[in-house]
Amino acid sequence: MSHRGRDSGFTLIELLVTMSLLGIMMAIAVGGWNSWAKASAQSGTAREIQSVLSQAHQRAVTEGTAICVWFDVAGNSYTVYRGACDLASKAQIVGPYRTNSSAVRLAAPEFGLADSAGVTMQARGTAWAGSVAVERDGSSKRYVLTVEELTGRVSIS
Repeated sequence: MSHRGRDSGFTLIELLVTMSLLGIMMAIAVGGWNSWAKASAQSGTAREIQSVLSQAHQRAVTEGTAICVWFDVAGNSYTVYRGACDLASKAQIVGPYRTNSSAVRLAAPEFGLADSAGVTMQARGTAWAGSVAVERDGSSKRYVLTVEELTGRVSIS
């Protein structure tokens, strides 16, 4: 018959200290994860809008007709139309697309001479110059998407 020595296991205090340390580390990791997820949703929304604007520009040139991307700030969404933004007869193509998170919002869309909430991509490759911002609750980080008038190029800053 063998006897187990005192050093063959863990004490209750050792287990409690280990579990407490693991709990603290998990709490820190979850906080960092949430922050990263919100920042990722914001940058993802900005890149997605850049892609939609670039596709609208390409579509306008390919189809030989104006394409409008309209931003609804109140609904945090954007919609693509066939036809110029200032025409009542424009036809919805796709959308509305919503931002990737309820904490991410669209802000300050200003395009064209009349500070329109939509940008029109022209068939000849030009566009209404202007910008729209993507903001996030609890952060000062702001992505500004700018559309150039002469080339229709879309950039993020």
